[in-house]
Amino acid sequence: MLADYRLWLETELRLLSNASNHEYSFGQAAMAKRALERFEQTLRGRVALTFERGRVDAVLTALEELAERETALDPALEALRSDLQTARLQVIG
Repeated sequence: MLADYRLWLETELRLLSNASNHEYSFGQAAMAKRALERFEQTLRGRVALTFERGRVDAVLTALEELAERETALDPALEALRSDLQTARLQVIG
C-alpha cells in the first residue's frame, strides 16, 4: 500500500511537472513534491508493515500471555508490544 502511494505521488509529480504552464498545475506539482518529500522523511530508517487487526490482537494476546509466564519480556518484545498497542489505538481512535 505504501509503495503504491509513493508510486502515485511520483506519477502525479511527473504529470503535473509536464503541465507547468498552468498556475494550477504548478501549485499541484509543488504539493506533490512536498508530499513525496514528507513521505520519504517519515519512513526513513523504518520498516513499514501492515497487519490485519485480528493478527495484531492475536500477537498482543500472545505477548501478554508470555509476559505473565515470564518475569519480564525481552526489551525488543516489550517495544514491539508497545508499538502495536499504539498503532492499534491510532487506527481505532
